[in-house]
Amino acid sequence: MCYVIITSASLVWFLCSLLADMLFAVALVTPKWLVGPTPVGQLSSKSSSVGIYTRCKVMLERGYHCGRFDLDGLFTDSSVYPGEWKAAMFFASLGFALLSVTVILTLLTCCRQAACGKSIHNLTACAQVVAGISVMLALFLHPLGWRAERVQRLCGQEAEPFYPADCSIGISFYCGVIGVLLTFIAAGISLKAESSNMRSRVRRRVEAGSKLVCIP
Repeated sequence: MCYVIITSASLVWFLCSLLADMLFAVALVTPKWLVGPTPVGQLSSKSSSVGIYTRCKVMLERGYHCGRFDLDGLFTDSSVYPGEWKAAMFFASLGFALLSVTVILTLLTCCRQAACGKSIHNLTACAQVVAGISVMLALFLHPLGWRAERVQRLCGQEAEPFYPADCSIGISFYCGVIGVLLTFIAAGISLKAESSNMRSRVRRRVEAGSKLVCIP
């Protein structure tokens, strides 16, 4: 029999996973991991910035220009695209992909609790932990590349790993940090969501023939 179970715990789990996934997407594609100082005499509040594979630059004649610098992907020359950032890109993409899959799985658990004899909740929680660890590695690897010439041009010659010199940490980096925290929280909520789906009230409603079971 086909039925759908929605509990407050499963709803919070889905929303937490979805929000974390959106934050990972923002961190991945926006060029705001490092934000450079505002040029002297610049009327605009905009500053040059750099992300994992994109950058924005204040140009005197062309205004504010954003674009990618990984023209050949992971095969881009390391003088243009630091090796540490290539590794960060790999782990950030892996974490984002895994978490995107788990968002779909959180919806699947509303109508199916197990697959191949394994709890979907537990499998999803494990995948979310791996996703969180992957993005956490990306957050660690990016500062390791701050000695690169690209960063020193933006932040000053004093820039080195974990010291951005004249630059400041941008919103994209913080989105990644918050996303990691939410991912680990979501993995913990999955255990509560599983137990709430197995409550006696839910079983009675299902045995009574209810196709849609909503329990707070």
